Amino acid sequence: MRYLNSVIMFFVAILSLLALKVNTCLANDAPVNLQGGGAQALAGAVYAISMDSEVVKIILGKNSYVVDATFNFFNTGETMKVDVGFPKRGAGWLGDNYHQTSEFIKFETWVDGKQAKFVEKPDTASIEGSYTLPGLIKYIKQINNFDELKGLMAKDYRWMVKERVVFQSKKITTTRVRYEAPYQNFGAECKGGLKYIYGTGSHWKENIGESIFIVDATLIPKKDRPKDMGFVDEKDKSKIKCDTISDGIIQCVLNNYKPATSEAGVVVGVGCVDFEESQ
Repeated sequence: MRYLNSVIMFFVAILSLLALKVNTCLANDAPVNLQGGGAQALAGAVYAISMDSEVVKIILGKNSYVVDATFNFFNTGETMKVDVGFPKRGAGWLGDNYHQTSEFIKFETWVDGKQAKFVEKPDTASIEGSYTLPGLIKYIKQINNFDELKGLMAKDYRWMVKERVVFQSKKITTTRVRYEAPYQNFGAECKGGLKYIYGTGSHWKENIGESIFIVDATLIPKKDRPKDMGFVDEKDKSKIKCDTISDGIIQCVLNNYKPATSEAGVVVGVGCVDFEESQ
């Protein structure tokens, strides 16, 4: 009976995750994986709205980082209202009773210089692997050791949404988001790291005029500062121009482009081993 109750309790926990009733991030004792990103239209016609430019500043701290991003849009069509969302993507390992969870430390957003309210909405939740829900139920009923489930990755994707943003006809609309988040676990080679998803810009009309990514590492020790930014998509990587603009500050620029995929992102490691220097 105790075993049956344990199965039932764990199955309820799985269903809670799939119903998006748990916190955004699940993890073991390693740092929680939490990713943010740029603006994406979630509702409304965006065939007339393009992203003229964006400036994404990433400020590295001791245990967390801050993203301060500004997006300038131009509407060539009639005035319209659009729901605009910023991705909030959490992932971690099952098996710790959801004790090691994390949220954005702080999240704020503005439209045309005025602070705006936002709501958190679900996108998708899943258990990574080859399981459909019936298959997962069957698997849970058959196992004898719940430790086997600790190797499953749980994902919880959500949106931080500004509802009914007004995009005036023939005018620039500026949105801004600023959030603080804990570093992700980048393995033994780094003290931590982060990924910022800029591929959401692919959902707007035409190409992005200019994207500027700035990493400011002046608040952390020099030995922990990143030497560059990593861009996940090879097509975007070939178009990027990066420079160290001052001590501890790196800037990368992309002009007149469409992100190769909606998952394209920039990756920054903190306190990573320099294999060339260590040899």
